Amino acid sequence: MQPRCAHLTFHFLLTAFFSCAARLCAASSDTLQPSDVLRLVEQARIDIFQKAAPSVVILEVELAQDSAEAEAEPDPTSKRQTKLEPLRSEGSGFVVRSNGVLVTNLHVVAQARRIVVKFKDGRRLEARILGTDERTDIAVLQVDATNLTPLPFADSDAAAVGQFVCAIGVPFGQEWSFTSGLLSGKGRSRLLSPKSLLPLYEDYLQTDAVINPGHSGGPLLDSAAHVLGMNTLIVRVEHGLAFAVPSNLLQQTVAQILETGKVARPWLGIRAETLGESAALRERLAGAQSGVVVLAVEMDGPAFKTDMRPADVIQALDGRPVNSALELQRALFKRKTGQTVRVDIWRQGVRKVIQIALAQLPEAPQTILEPEQNQRTQETVPDKIGLTLKELKGRGVRVEGVAEGSQAAKAELQTQDIITEVEGRPVRTVAECMSALRTGARRGVGNGLLVQVERMGRRTFVLWR
Repeated sequence: MQPRCAHLTFHFLLTAFFSCAARLCAASSDTLQPSDVLRLVEQARIDIFQKAAPSVVILEVELAQDSAEAEAEPDPTSKRQTKLEPLRSEGSGFVVRSNGVLVTNLHVVAQARRIVVKFKDGRRLEARILGTDERTDIAVLQVDATNLTPLPFADSDAAAVGQFVCAIGVPFGQEWSFTSGLLSGKGRSRLLSPKSLLPLYEDYLQTDAVINPGHSGGPLLDSAAHVLGMNTLIVRVEHGLAFAVPSNLLQQTVAQILETGKVARPWLGIRAETLGESAALRERLAGAQSGVVVLAVEMDGPAFKTDMRPADVIQALDGRPVNSALELQRALFKRKTGQTVRVDIWRQGVRKVIQIALAQLPEAPQTILEPEQNQRTQETVPDKIGLTLKELKGRGVRVEGVAEGSQAAKAELQTQDIITEVEGRPVRTVAECMSALRTGARRGVGNGLLVQVERMGRRTFVLWR
């Protein structure tokens, strides 16, 4: 499937070239031939490679062996000894500073015991890691070299879908391989696990240029041989789609790592998604029309200390409309830790303004385990509803069991969830909770009841139908 994708891309470009040549011939008295245009395009590709290749490097990574491998080594008392060969992998990278600073993907060097950087002129230098950012899969390396030629950056925000792009890397061990194609999408997200506890910053450029394992960490270049992005992710090679970290996000991250050794990002303390991405939420929160739905509020985060609640719809930040989770993420990147922002929200038909002081995004999420004390009563309810609940004094009711195929299961309630509100009304006892759920069911609320829940260190919600 991959060769077919490459063939289709080339066929499309070739057709365009000849079409352009035909128009030029018709409009000009010169005897310009289609083959002349093709040669010009060929030369343009050659020029891109010759400009960029000296700044693209191949990373030969010796991987640290785990304990299982160490145990597999021969017994020292054995008469016949065999040395365990180290595990190795390859990836790509490129020069971003003349004083020996390089960038690549974190996943290329994450388990590295030794990194050797190979330049096109034949030099081989050892590299050390200056800093990394797990949320964008970026690593910054340093080699002892001066007068290197860094690749210039393009403005990824100004990139246009349909423009020509190319890549250089080491796919399957084939050094400094050059491929080309089109920028086929921008602002791609939700490509990795949406349930990851670690917030991931996904704002990828999409390309149909042939990208394979080994291209990771290498540059995605525009027609001027400027870096438009860093090749990072392939979603099923046979589909012919690959993704790159955009150059603007890459530059911001590299600059912070070089300045402080780490990346500090402002944090609202919420999990959110674009309103239009979920049909159920779009129906239930139809009055909001557009914006970003607050899926969860992190305990003790900045938003937790304010009136913000799960199922609020963020519609503006500091007076500027926010129509998607990606727009909100980009807007927050431009703020600083400690800065107070104005957040305009829609909540059940009412518009509110909340002031939130941004905090620094923590290194790792905090998980709060619920205590076992203060359990007063228990009720097992009919199979249709399918809940086993325990009352927590002053906190709400905790889900102890969810029956398979029940309303509770369809609502995606989980054991250890603490239900605090149903349709905006606090529930303090099992009886109050069940009454609210049954009343809503009897009324036949078509778009679901909003059930507020505390789950593993977050405030969130589910839709009960």
